[in-house]
Amino acid sequence: MRSSISKIPFEDALQKLFNVSIFNDFSAQNQDDVEMFKALYEKFGAESYDDGDLIIKEGEQGQNLYILFNGAIQIFRNTQFGDEIAIADLDSSFDVFFGEAALVDQDQRSATVRAVGKCEVLVLNGNDFVEFCKDYPRLGFYVYRKITQRMQQVIKRSYKDITTLYAALFREIEGSD
Repeated sequence: MRSSISKIPFEDALQKLFNVSIFNDFSAQNQDDVEMFKALYEKFGAESYDDGDLIIKEGEQGQNLYILFNGAIQIFRNTQFGDEIAIADLDSSFDVFFGEAALVDQDQRSATVRAVGKCEVLVLNGNDFVEFCKDYPRLGFYVYRKITQRMQQVIKRSYKDITTLYAALFREIEGSD
């Protein structure tokens, strides 16, 4: 069951934030960056999930970015027949974030994320991030750039997968005559 938890101490959260790829253009050695992230940290909430809890659900509208602080998650999608297909099993050592499209727009979730064991996440509302970027446009620029790069990689992989499936289907049809 999802529950709000007391805020994760800034010093602990800061290192996690700098390790996450959408924020890794910034450094804990740069005092301006630390001050900017201190202001960003104030926008984050923290939530705890028990084993099997859904953090986000495929098809629902997304409003939040999540950063896995402690624990593990499973990402999966449903087929058109309702079968679950596991996409990834990840733990907090991978500096995992998900739901990043919510920072760009309230988007329909493309996958479901389930807690594996107990886990804690940092949560950032997309509208809060947009407001934050009005005061810190440099952070917004770099984060949007990283999100765009990540989405571009997903599109390229999808095109490659579609091409592979099309070629396999075409060969199967040719061979069935």
